[in-house]
Amino acid sequence: MKNLLKINNPGYFLLLFFGLSYYIFVLYDNHESVIYNFQYFLYDYHFQFIKRGLIGTIMNFIPITLNEYRFISISTVLLALLGMMFVKIIDNLNFFNKSFNYFLVSLLVISPALLKNLWFDIGRLDIFGIFYCLLFLLPLKKTIIHYIFILSPLVLLIHEGFFFLWLPSYFACWFIKNEMKFTNKNIIILGLFIFLSLIVLFIINKFGKISVDFNEFENYIKSKTPGEVAVENTVITESIYKKIQESILFNFTHIKFWFLGFVNLFSMIYIIKIYCRLFKINLLRYKIIFLPVFFTFLMFFLGLDGLRWFSNMCFSLYIMLLAILIDNKDKIKKEVDIINSNEFYFMFFILLIMLPFNSLGILL
Repeated sequence: MKNLLKINNPGYFLLLFFGLSYYIFVLYDNHESVIYNFQYFLYDYHFQFIKRGLIGTIMNFIPITLNEYRFISISTVLLALLGMMFVKIIDNLNFFNKSFNYFLVSLLVISPALLKNLWFDIGRLDIFGIFYCLLFLLPLKKTIIHYIFILSPLVLLIHEGFFFLWLPSYFACWFIKNEMKFTNKNIIILGLFIFLSLIVLFIINKFGKISVDFNEFENYIKSKTPGEVAVENTVITESIYKKIQESILFNFTHIKFWFLGFVNLFSMIYIIKIYCRLFKINLLRYKIIFLPVFFTFLMFFLGLDGLRWFSNMCFSLYIMLLAILIDNKDKIKKEVDIINSNEFYFMFFILLIMLPFNSLGILL
């Protein structure tokens, strides 16, 4: 436990502090979808079991009445904790040259697809999926990592979309942690993971809807807060084909967002490639890291908010990069000639280009 709390390099946390301060004090009034995202902290199991009701049920045990200000405050604290967890993991990476750590922290803060995008779209449930994924990178015993992996499908109670968004990432992290070997033990653990995933998904789809009139449900949600909240019809039975059609029309008509989304996605892939090349890590050995990207692309057909899917793909790849570096601790401790490395400087040019973008898909 002491190792988890110990800070080796305060400078990394100072970078995070300046980045978060910029979001809070300069961009405070520029976040989007607050009224829309607010609803997910209010869903609970008051009527009966519904999908996305877990966080709201937990919030019911906190003796405060949620309003917009408190919602933003809680979301901001969660974002700060997420940043600290990322930086703590980076702090444990013992590069021979700390510039590689500084770049990773700067990328986390500056990239319009990472923390910056979460700030603009503050309050999304996606942050809980990211939190859980980081557990695999902590210096925990393998037995604990196995339990974390087996139980990970329970995050579907937070958001059923995590089936495509984060469960593949959990698998990739667990697989890397276990030296990417299918031993008899690992096959059994993977089988339990798949079995529990299907069980939870079946329960959500079979029982995660309510028969109560939507107006009654909406009035109940609004009664839980004095603030303004926009309640969507996500828990009522609808035609899945109609939802898919709406998603396709919405997601595939924003050419600008697709262009900027791919720029962020390919930048992240290229950065992974540069890190692997500089430290002589065989990237082909880790091709499993692209599995979550493939599954997340399915969300463009199954859900709205195309920018979220690009952001989550970039978060997944960022976490995969950290997992690869953790798996190659000995190689990153060796000296790398940064002075004569054009690729290293090129990564910093990428950061400079990212600076004007305040969030994924929006250029202010």
